[in-house]
Amino acid sequence: MRYYLLLLALSVLLSAAMPSFAQDRDISGTKIYKASVTAAKLQAPQEKTSAPVFDEKEALKISQSAIGNQLGDYTFTNHSGRTVRLSDYRGKPLVISMIYTRCPIICATTTRSLSALKLSQDALGVDSFGVLTIGFDTENDTPEAMGDFAKRMDVNLPNWEFVSADPESIKKLSKDMGFVFFPSEEGGFNHITQTTYIDGQGKVYLHIYGDEFDNKTLLQPLKDMIYNVKVAEPGLVGLSNKVRLFCTIYDAKTGKYKTDYSYFYGIGMGVLVSMLIAFLIIIEYRRSPKRNHLNHD
Repeated sequence: MRYYLLLLALSVLLSAAMPSFAQDRDISGTKIYKASVTAAKLQAPQEKTSAPVFDEKEALKISQSAIGNQLGDYTFTNHSGRTVRLSDYRGKPLVISMIYTRCPIICATTTRSLSALKLSQDALGVDSFGVLTIGFDTENDTPEAMGDFAKRMDVNLPNWEFVSADPESIKKLSKDMGFVFFPSEEGGFNHITQTTYIDGQGKVYLHIYGDEFDNKTLLQPLKDMIYNVKVAEPGLVGLSNKVRLFCTIYDAKTGKYKTDYSYFYGIGMGVLVSMLIAFLIIIEYRRSPKRNHLNHD
């Protein structure tokens, strides 16, 4: 009898404990579920925000509106760690190309096209202009990366620097020049392909667009800025600049500019021949018998 009473008491206790035990199991299961959902969310790829669409017309508008802007005096670092400032180029034209070193094709093509500037240094002067290639991908375009890029492009033009800068300087310089760029969904950058010409006062003079140019398109702005005759210069300096501007011509066969004074040589020879003929006519007139006869009378 005592045995049955013991079993009965045990069953009552179990009945009372089961709901609480079930509730504990449910709570534990809920916690496990919530934890697994959270983990799944963390492991699941995050939804990518769609990159802005590159509007070529708007980018061109921004670029063109920057012509005439005064550039700030920004500081850069070249591959050897030397500091380069924009003010270092004041007093002469500067060609600026914005690139990123991971660019698969366009930036490399643009840089190789700029190598054509070497062809005209003899006519325009080795130190008459500078070239600056600036990496705008500040995370990856380190001074070392820019140096490696220059080597790959086989650039050996004097006064051509490949430089890096901090993000704030790149942001401000891009705004000054009207250079539009932003990250793309593929991991690179969408950007306007422009080469910017800066005059001797540090102002945006002109943009040319594209990654391949004929030499005349590339070099004509430099010729115009180097032999600037818009401001009248006094005396022989102004006259010399006008003559050099007129005589620096593009040779389509060689693809470079050269100084050709043959026009003025021709004029000079014509003047000398005319003077010689006039002199001979005067001499002949004085020697003529008719004139001597009139004088005798």
